Amino acid sequence: MYELLVVCFFFAIDLIVQWVLATGVLGALGCAIAGGHPLSILAAFIASPLTPLHPALASGTVSALVEASLRKPTYADFMALRDDVQHLKGWWRNRVARTLLNFFLTSLGTAIGVWTGGLRMLGKLIG
Repeated sequence: MYELLVVCFFFAIDLIVQWVLATGVLGALGCAIAGGHPLSILAAFIASPLTPLHPALASGTVSALVEASLRKPTYADFMALRDDVQHLKGWWRNRVARTLLNFFLTSLGTAIGVWTGGLRMLGKLIG
């Protein structure tokens, strides 16, 4: 009986590690592609495994809040937003657009991680 509990414990730990790595790495990768600050990337990695479990939270929101607090948008960024988002380079140059991009790509990475991690976990459970 004790051996079965140990096997189940290590199996559960393996599933949790797969979930954390799949969602955390892909959420952090999305944040990194958006040009996020290293602390925003860390926040995305930490938040991504937790936020799919709570419907009121989003990993993109967490990393975008960290990004906006570290790289505060200026009045000029808001005034130039309309022109900057018309060009691909402007999305990364404008701090407001970068925060939006950070939100979107972190959320997208986490969503892909949820599906990837979920399918890997399901494969382990079934086969």
